[in-house]
Amino acid sequence: MNLADTLRGLWRRWYIVFPGLIVTIAVAISTWHYIEPDYERVGTQLLLPGLASIPEAGNPYLYLGGLSQAADVVVTAMSSERELDALAGDYPGAEIVITRDPLTSGPQILTTVTAKSNAEAGKILVDTMSRTTEVLGELQNVSGITARNRIGIETITVDNQSTLVQKTRLLGVGGTTLGTLLITLLTAGLVEGLSTRKRRNDTAFGHSSDGKSSRYGAHLDQRASPQSLTKRSRQTRHLRRLN
Repeated sequence: MNLADTLRGLWRRWYIVFPGLIVTIAVAISTWHYIEPDYERVGTQLLLPGLASIPEAGNPYLYLGGLSQAADVVVTAMSSERELDALAGDYPGAEIVITRDPLTSGPQILTTVTAKSNAEAGKILVDTMSRTTEVLGELQNVSGITARNRIGIETITVDNQSTLVQKTRLLGVGGTTLGTLLITLLTAGLVEGLSTRKRRNDTAFGHSSDGKSSRYGAHLDQRASPQSLTKRSRQTRHLRRLN
């Protein structure tokens, strides 16, 4: 069956296809309103060298080399399940991702928060960045780092407004729409296939779709009927008498 035959078959089953399309549109709209978008906020923090590593009146931003490993340690500590659960456990659906900023080679920590509301995303981001500062201090306390050698941390950027993330919503709408449309087409195709098979069977057994006998079927019926056999027998006997 080619594309044209398929389209003609679907057109014949318009009473299935059209309502199915309406249901598909309704399901897509309902899913769009049911699945809420996510809210994302981003903040960045920069590690700074201790005062003992900077010459008098020196610029700390010129002495960032060697702090990348310290940034990795902080990221590892903050990415632990214990820390993340403590920060986002009270907010269902929230997610926190802490990494080294891939856009810079410096010791910059990137914090990305995704939540179900703008307010939640803002609060989680602030709490997470504050906790990052505390973790850095705790790590240095454990190692007994003196005040002049302690690494500092500074907030570089923090989003004041969230960015809408529609990925989950779009995936949900696409999945439900595709599923409903597929069910509609399969149903129409099944009905069309059964109808086509019925027409073929009726033709094979000598009956058309409207219940009348086809030419081939009528011929078979005539050959098989007792009246036809009796008539032929009489004609044969009559010819013999004439001979």
